[in-house]
Parts: sequence; C-alpha cells; structure tokens
Amino acid sequence: MVDVRAYVETGVQMAMDDGTAAWVFDASRWGCCGQGVDEAAALRDLGAELGSDLEFVVVERVVGDEQAFERDLAPAREAERAATLEILEESRRETVALIASCSPEMLDFDDPDRVLPSFAGWRTVRQLAWHIADTESRYYLPSLGLPYREPLPDLADELKQSAEYVRRAVATIPADLVRRANGEVWTTVKVLRRLAWHERSELRTLRRLVALALRSM
Repeated sequence: MVDVRAYVETGVQMAMDDGTAAWVFDASRWGCCGQGVDEAAALRDLGAELGSDLEFVVVERVVGDEQAFERDLAPAREAERAATLEILEESRRETVALIASCSPEMLDFDDPDRVLPSFAGWRTVRQLAWHIADTESRYYLPSLGLPYREPLPDLADELKQSAEYVRRAVATIPADLVRRANGEVWTTVKVLRRLAWHERSELRTLRRLVALALRSM
C-alpha cells in the first residue's frame, strides 16, 4: 500500500447540500476529490477514483462551506499551475466536442432519475455545459477578487471564450493571493485545485447524460 496525504472538509455544498469532500494535493493527482455523506464515504469515493492500492492518511480537516485548508494558504507551485492548465485544456476539448455532437433535442435532455442538491439547477446537457463556464468565470475567479466575466449568448462561443479567460488568469495569477469575504476563504491554490477538479468531474455526468440522450432519441 502507498500512503497518500488527504485533506477533508465537512459541511460543504458540492455534490450534496451538506456533504464531505476529501482532496489530495499531490501534483500527480492534482484536482482529485472524493465526496460522500461523511469522511469515510468521501475517502472511499476518492479511493475509487485513484486506486485501491492507496492508504489515505488524513493530515488536515476543516469544517464549513467554502473554507480553506492551511495547505491552500501556501503559495501556489509552478507544478500546480502547469497541472491546472493541462487539465483545463484536455477537459474543455472534450466538453466542446460533446456539445458539438449533440442535436438541440439532446442538449435539452433531462434525466428524471438524476438527483441534485437543492441549490443546483443544471439538469440538462445544455444547462450543465453553461454551469461549467459559469462556475469558472463567474464564481471561482471572482471569489478570489478577479474580474467577473459577462456571459456570451451562444454556448459554443461561451465555452471557448471562458476557457481563454480562465487560462490567462491561471497563467498570470499571483501565487499567494488570499481573499476572505462573506465568511468564505479563497486562495490561489484553492482556485487552482477547484478549477482542475470541476470540469473534469462534471464531464463524467455530461458523458452519461449525452449517452442517455442518444439512447432516448
């Protein structure tokens, strides 16, 4: 077994209204996160993503939505910045290709059996793709104090322009930004890991929705 340092946050609104998330900060596993109703479930989910030969050692715990680990307060490393850019490029390429492959009917497909937290309104393929751009351009970056970017009317244009905006921000953002506002804590490292995680995670749902839409047509 290989020991891997894990960081656990409870009381977060991510996959559920009041859940737990387990993160790793290794550059080789950058942006990987497991989620569940409690710490044990989140670590199991993380293990399912990373491999059963790993033993997670929890080295830090935080409580509350949109807080930050002490590890997040350290200056971002160039390896973390580079990993974020690589993951973003690969993820956006797949998202754009999936959306381009869909008919209007597929874009508006809604899986009635899909359970979402109360705050989430992105049920269809189209809505989920918009959610990806909204989150990066109008949630993560502004939470760190960077400019809010207005959306474009066309989804394909929005995915392209949002990706370019985020890549520029990731490449130039100071390594040690910290912003505390409205009871939340955001840092450069936190934004990088969340960007690396979010679209890649949502792509799993997007692939499933597109496959279901294809079968339903």
